[in-house]
Amino acid sequence: MDLQPILEQLAKLPPEILMKIMPELKVEVPKADPSGAVLIGVFLARSLGIGKIIDNFIGEEYVTYEHLREDRANGSKCRVSTGLACEIMVGDMLGRNKDLTRLYKFEEACENWQVETILGIPSEKFNDDKMGRALDAINSNAKYMANVLQDIVLSASKRFGIPLNTFYNDTSSVPVSGVMEDNDKVQFGYGGLPGLKQLILNLTIASGASLPVTSSIDPGNVQGGTTFERSFEKVKEITDDQEFEMIIDRGILTQDNMHLMLTNSNKKAFFIGPLKDELSKNWVLEQLNEAKKDDFATIDYRSKKEIERNLSRHYEALETKYTFKVKLDPPSEGSKNKKQLKKSKRIFATHTIRAVIYCDLNKKPKEQERRQKRITSTEDALVELNGKLNKRNLITKEACEKVVDNIFKGQPDMRRLFNVTIKLNQHNAIVMSWSKDEAIIPELEKTDGIFVLLTNHDKEKVDANELLTRYRGRNDIEISFRFLKGSLDLQQIFLRNPERVDAYCFLKVLAMLVLNLAAWLLAKNGKKMSPQKLQKELGDLTISEQRLQPIGISHWNGTNIPNTIDVLVNLFNLPHPLELIEVINSAINFSYHIEKWFKDNLRK
Repeated sequence: MDLQPILEQLAKLPPEILMKIMPELKVEVPKADPSGAVLIGVFLARSLGIGKIIDNFIGEEYVTYEHLREDRANGSKCRVSTGLACEIMVGDMLGRNKDLTRLYKFEEACENWQVETILGIPSEKFNDDKMGRALDAINSNAKYMANVLQDIVLSASKRFGIPLNTFYNDTSSVPVSGVMEDNDKVQFGYGGLPGLKQLILNLTIASGASLPVTSSIDPGNVQGGTTFERSFEKVKEITDDQEFEMIIDRGILTQDNMHLMLTNSNKKAFFIGPLKDELSKNWVLEQLNEAKKDDFATIDYRSKKEIERNLSRHYEALETKYTFKVKLDPPSEGSKNKKQLKKSKRIFATHTIRAVIYCDLNKKPKEQERRQKRITSTEDALVELNGKLNKRNLITKEACEKVVDNIFKGQPDMRRLFNVTIKLNQHNAIVMSWSKDEAIIPELEKTDGIFVLLTNHDKEKVDANELLTRYRGRNDIEISFRFLKGSLDLQQIFLRNPERVDAYCFLKVLAMLVLNLAAWLLAKNGKKMSPQKLQKELGDLTISEQRLQPIGISHWNGTNIPNTIDVLVNLFNLPHPLELIEVINSAINFSYHIEKWFKDNLRK
């Protein structure tokens, strides 16, 4: 604690009082408050224009923190805009790993963060009513959030030279616990946790900096492929109809979505994605049966870990073509005509695109081993079932057939391999028999280690090796989902209002945007670290209060300020934490506290 300014004020006291107080002086250090949210997080959000862009769309006036401090000094009434409230919430997400502040606690948190001194806004302005109304405002128009995200991304791209030409799109389930009766979006759906309803997060990120460019919350029972068109149209806006590439997963690469990209982008949208297994089994077998071993060519692709470990190449690729057709909507002459349209008059579009069949030689023996384990497990299950027939709840043929269906559930290859028969004998008892068609096994082995990528890239421009390399890059979006659900606590939703749930999730996506961008820029400047680690460093940045007793004067110090923060300050033109702490200390009137203590002491 810097005692010099305080000692200078104490020296003005009468000597007898000074002699009395000097032996009693001691410094107390209460628990430090995590303040990365205010010291860096909020200013990071502001540097990207988050609050200002939000206010522009909503039609509110955005007031800078400098003007707020001036208004406070002049005694003017302080007004907090929606954008400012959102910046505080985003800042909290940036600096508090898995410990985000709930709406009703922001007023208390802002008081601990010294918001009034640093930003010029009294803490009570950030009460739960204000924060809730801010969420209502950004979700009041369906286009607000999408347009806000688009403007932030375009601004960051222009400012930092981030290319926007390759995108990863995917969806992920967000399990929701608690009471959500009024939220129709919270539904049971595929891929969620057992017994929990869910929401679906639809996300598109740009490769490289992993900036989210589209984000939406959909009902938990919606399949990702049905929402792709919305994401695709927004990407077209962001790229200004320039050439771009979409890399998507098998659940989204439906035939309808491929038709969309092939016909609705002036041939400037390229895509890469895997062929769905349920669509490809017979087709893949036909291709493999027709192909010769020499048709598969070894390619150079290896993962980063494989390259580091100097492991050998283990991928082969076969170039071929895939043809599909989609039914087009009939002429818009009313819904009745659409229903009554004869099959002979239905309109179809046929497309032939490039397909590359890959074989992972390392995966083949592993899949054979797993298959043998599943065969053994299936046989054991059938033997166990056979011993339970005609007992308890297995006294009807229908009940036994249902159990058999459960044994083969999710295992179509086992269903093909085993032929199970359930019937009644002459004594009206249930008997079961099964046989295994060994001839099926060689056919199943043909597809071991096989997967197919579809694309409309020309072979001359993007060969099979580069195609696989680009597709493997989509791991970035999986990391983004894990980050949102983990460090940004997306699965902890404590709001019940449906509109506020959507808006709050959107702010978490904005927080991820800031952290991903900051981590990307740090890496370009020699400070490589994950967004998760960066968030932790921001959260570790604290304000430590020191109190000089018995006078009660406070002095503040910044702790845990790593070199990373200095780099961020320069990259984003932020105020340094030490400068902000100086603002706090300069607002403390030492003379007032000393005079007050002196008067109180004289009375005693």
